[in-house]
Amino acid sequence: MVSNVSEEVSKLIFITFRGEIGAKFSKEDISRMWSLDLQWFSPRDASLLVDNLCELGWLIGDKDSLSPCEGSLMHVPELGWQPFLNRSPKIPSPPVSLINKQEETNSSKNSRTDPAPDPPGTESSEAGFGKMASIISSQSGLERQEVIRRAKRKKRALGPVSIRTSLLLLAREQNLEMGEVLRATLNDYTR
Repeated sequence: MVSNVSEEVSKLIFITFRGEIGAKFSKEDISRMWSLDLQWFSPRDASLLVDNLCELGWLIGDKDSLSPCEGSLMHVPELGWQPFLNRSPKIPSPPVSLINKQEETNSSKNSRTDPAPDPPGTESSEAGFGKMASIISSQSGLERQEVIRRAKRKKRALGPVSIRTSLLLLAREQNLEMGEVLRATLNDYTR
């Protein structure tokens, strides 16, 4: 039961932060998203849940700049997923490995100045969608970095969508032939 609740929390955090490790939201923004935008919880329950996740270590930072703990974005929710946390009696702390990893990350951040790139294959890393971005770039005439910048901007504007969806929307917006772009998407998913 505890692992199922941990998985639910991980999925909730994944959707909230759009799968991006460095994303930050205020407590009020998260509560508003869960209660008004997604209509998953009442405003009061959403606020209490954010407080609970902060106390347990799932969310870190101050109330105006919360981010997910390291490793909490491990479970990608399936299409149509909704949280069932209001039925769970108790939310567990993040797994010990996540807490230890977070402490190691915090101590190593003090000793280095350059931010570490996202691991390959994560939603926010360019390696995970590079081929698709290159195809869109070559077909549209836009620079590859401009394609990535526009896709990330579209992702931020649309909310909980993947970067691949944003790239597909950008390709459609540029009136590109979608067949080759979709093949690149399928190839990226089957790697």
